[in-house]
Formats: sequence, C-alpha cells, structure tokens
Amino acid sequence: MGLGSAPAALPPGTFAPFTAFEKGGMSVSFACTKDPANLSVTNIEASFSNSTPVPMDSLNFQVAVPKYMQLKMTPPSSTSVPPGNSGKVTQLFKVANQLHGQKPVVLRIKLEYASMGQMVSETGQVDQFPAGV
Repeated sequence: MGLGSAPAALPPGTFAPFTAFEKGGMSVSFACTKDPANLSVTNIEASFSNSTPVPMDSLNFQVAVPKYMQLKMTPPSSTSVPPGNSGKVTQLFKVANQLHGQKPVVLRIKLEYASMGQMVSETGQVDQFPAGV
C-alpha cells in the first residue's frame, strides 16, 4: 500500500460499526452485515466495552423489535465486561425486516449490569442504522 492510497472499502453488505449506546463507562457498538441470500436479514454484532476501573458483571442485554420485524438472539460471549477497555464482550443477533426498503430497522434496547455492587438498568432506542440496513 502506497502513501495517500484510499482506505479499503468495506465488502458489499458490510457496514461501518457505530456506537449504539454510551453511558456511565459502558459503550455498546453495533457492526452490521446483510445476509447475501436474503437482504431483509441483518446480522448484528453488539460489542460491549467498559472504560471504568472496575468490571461490569451480570450483563443482560435485551432487544425488542416492531411487529414488522423478527428477532433471534444468541447468548453473550461473557456476562462480565472487563475494566479499562481491556477487552470486550460480544453478542450476536439477527433481525429480519419484513418491510425492508419501506420501513427502517428500529430497536428498543434494555441493558442491565452490576457495577461496584450496584445494579444498573438502562433503556433506549437505536434508530441510527447506516443506510441500506
């Protein structure tokens, strides 16, 4: 690669990761890919990182979708998010948008974890998906 060369383009059906949630040291980013056999299906890898000096334990991530969508989730790689951004926990899920091209992907999320012995519960909406998702 020479100097001044353009950055590598993402493969077709792959979208740049984006921050879906960030609060209190917990950051959740989503990396989306399309199912090449069915463009209405989006595979999403949620990555959880923790910038605080203590671990975040008992991680529980829930997603709800509108009636025009279907959801399938897998368990997280761990329920403990290491401190100091020293590692990440991932969780894969898949959404099928029956109205792909007509209605966007919209998720309601609930994130629960324990930090320094205190349970934290956060909710929100994720609707800033890249165009084409």
